Amino acid sequence: MSQGIHPRVRYAVVMMVLCGTFLFAMTALAGTTPAGQWVGEVKTPDGDKVDINLSLSKEGNNWTGTLEDPTIGETTVSNLKVTETRISFTFKPASAPFPLHFSGSYVAGDDRVTGTFSLHGNSRFVRFKRVPGSEVDPSAASAEPKVPARLRHDYTFGVTARASYWLALHVTQDDVLTMNDLTRGTPNFDATVKWFVMDEFNVFVRYYRGGFNYTDDPLKLDPFSGFGLNGESYLQLDGIEIGGMGYLGNIMMPDSNFNPYLSGAIGQASWSLNESGRGSTVLTEGLNPFEGDNMAFTFGVGTEYEINQKMALEFEWAWRIFMTEDDEKWPDTETVWSNSHAWSMSAGFTMGF
Repeated sequence: MSQGIHPRVRYAVVMMVLCGTFLFAMTALAGTTPAGQWVGEVKTPDGDKVDINLSLSKEGNNWTGTLEDPTIGETTVSNLKVTETRISFTFKPASAPFPLHFSGSYVAGDDRVTGTFSLHGNSRFVRFKRVPGSEVDPSAASAEPKVPARLRHDYTFGVTARASYWLALHVTQDDVLTMNDLTRGTPNFDATVKWFVMDEFNVFVRYYRGGFNYTDDPLKLDPFSGFGLNGESYLQLDGIEIGGMGYLGNIMMPDSNFNPYLSGAIGQASWSLNESGRGSTVLTEGLNPFEGDNMAFTFGVGTEYEINQKMALEFEWAWRIFMTEDDEKWPDTETVWSNSHAWSMSAGFTMGF
């Protein structure tokens, strides 16, 4: 059964999404080393929050470090082990009868150190952020330290709710209109869950509830009156998609709260052509109702606007294509029924967790 897209075109679209995802991931993986100054916040047994400072340095193949907080002062750490992704050490404050242990990880993409301090089964989680200007570039030891890239997403997961307006996009041949070319713009909405693999890239799953109203021009509707198409008809397009977003803010405008991005997604749309509004009788051609579950693709460009560390606004302009064409069920793809397209303008709100 044909789904209205040539296999080579489908292959090219999928490869574009995969290549884009790979390039964004490779860009975001660029990092330096854990060497430098770090500051973290930890809770004391009394529930108070104190800042602790960690200093790591490397000479040749040897790592050294110190730890300092308001209660123990500065202490040199021992048994310091540093790899490209892991950090561990031991230290013993003068007032403590036993040494404490730290075990954690260094994430180059986010330039962040996280881990736990432990003593006899009790542990305290801490997340260290680099002190600006203390980054060390191993490729240029004599150069000035670089200021680390700005952290845009201080969270791992995000939830976005958006309102959107789908502008009808009509792709015609020789000005011949199919029923897909008689739609008009309609408000819709979608909801997204995002997983930030790294600060500059996320993988998302999105549900959208969308569709189009139809023109009320009797001259355009008349050729399809035999199918029951009229000015109250509605093309329902609901679906779920998975995709990725690559953020360019630290490259294009590092000092701005705006964070431009590119996005792409692939999914499945459940669609139907209804006689008089969403959920009404489905129009048919012979024994074949105009409905189905087909692939859909989305390509977009947008921007975030950071409100604070956990909240952001989102604006996007995207192209959506729904593979509604099926030349076995509805053979006349040039004058009756074909694929559906939309320009989508969206605005929404993101909360990070």
